[in-house]
Amino acid sequence: MRIFPAFATAALLVFATSSAHATANFPAEVQAHLSLTYSPQCSLCHLNGVTGRGTVTTPFGAAMMARGMVASDTVALDAALDKMAADNVDSDKNGETDIAALKAGHDPNGNTGPQAGFGCSAGGSGEGSLAALAVAGVLVLLGRRRRAR
Repeated sequence: MRIFPAFATAALLVFATSSAHATANFPAEVQAHLSLTYSPQCSLCHLNGVTGRGTVTTPFGAAMMARGMVASDTVALDAALDKMAADNVDSDKNGETDIAALKAGHDPNGNTGPQAGFGCSAGGSGEGSLAALAVAGVLVLLGRRRRAR
């Protein structure tokens, strides 16, 4: 059963990429919903590049979850953003609401530096590199199978 290693690698790819990363379209949805000129960083809700499910750890992310944000649900994301605006949430307690901070290009978690120019697709989630590694692994295994004949 030489096909088993290739099958196992492909199955790992499917399961790893489906559960190991944040909701990929959330930065673009936040950008669109708030009419931002940039795509927010993954660090808006996740720390240290860890973007799997259950890893929302920033004050802004916690406030969003408290207002109904759930993974993979852009309707709930939009509703949570609207609720954040209505509640005048100021996660870092600096006098600027989170939504105003985002619109100004500031990090509502209190980190310094602009948000502009970054996004999950800029390399924060690692999804593309994991997929490329898995495909390379399958190709190597299939190449070994052909040479063994």
